[in-house]
Amino acid sequence: MRRAFRTRGDAVNAQLQWPLVSVVIPARNEAELIGVVVRSVTAQSSRAEAIEVIVVDDGSTDDTVRLARDAGARIIEATQAGQKGNAAAARNLGAAQSRGDPLIFLDADCVAAPGWLEQLLRGHELGATVVGGSLDLPPGLPVTARCDFYCSWYLIHPRARAGRIPHHPPANISVRREPFQSTAGYATHAPFYFTNEERFWQGELMSRGHWFYFQPEARVTHHHHAGFVPLLRRNYRWGYTAVEAKSTTGVARMAWLYRYPWLVILASPLLVIAHTVFIVACWLRARVFEPLALLPLIFASRLAYVAGMCAGAVRWMQFKRNPAAGVQVRRRWD
Repeated sequence: MRRAFRTRGDAVNAQLQWPLVSVVIPARNEAELIGVVVRSVTAQSSRAEAIEVIVVDDGSTDDTVRLARDAGARIIEATQAGQKGNAAAARNLGAAQSRGDPLIFLDADCVAAPGWLEQLLRGHELGATVVGGSLDLPPGLPVTARCDFYCSWYLIHPRARAGRIPHHPPANISVRREPFQSTAGYATHAPFYFTNEERFWQGELMSRGHWFYFQPEARVTHHHHAGFVPLLRRNYRWGYTAVEAKSTTGVARMAWLYRYPWLVILASPLLVIAHTVFIVACWLRARVFEPLALLPLIFASRLAYVAGMCAGAVRWMQFKRNPAAGVQVRRRWD
């Protein structure tokens, strides 16, 4: 296979060959959708000669394993049924036991659209080590799930512009095998194993000159879970890990802000308002107007996110002053 792991430059030979592509899907109690997700991958038409789909079972107690296997996936057991899972460790395990290049990480609630795989490969053929795809809103989701979508993917939806990016979440992302294996992989320690776990290996690659590309046509539909409390909890957790992850890796927009945790705390009231306005403005620019009707929910989610940022900033400052005490705080998430 011809290798082209360029770290600089705008294009590579577009005649790359793709003998085998690996798609790693961590899953825990995803019986409702896992069969659809796996089949959406195996049905892809692209220049890849073969696709292996690896579902890493992370302690499921439902029919996730059976349905994934019936749909054509290879099953790897990361955690015994009913035991506490770790999605970051599941991704690392799936990558370690995969054989293809590139490695594609897909969440178990993301259904790939036709042409998804071909578009990811095209991004790599531009020379990008990491290619992130877009996340789209499926029809029929409850209002809280729709709000969660708008609060999460306002920069990486299908109407967003293609181009270089400083970071991409793991729900729909492709990375060349050799560079990924040269990193420590996803962070598996608390509190990062459930949010921002990807920033560490991405920071390693970025520091070496690798670049990331956003390909909006590599689209998946993301089926968020419903509920007001899950919406707040999810956003609080994202905020809780944001300050340390972004400040230590630099893999973020406006990364400089997170190097000063006290500034985040002082500016928190303004951040709630500014972030709410920014999210709505991003969607209005894309001619999506529903977020205006969901403004109270979006504002509540930003309150939860910024509250998490403040709590995480306090812990991060405590950890820097006294690492032993900081470890004790981390254990609360285990």
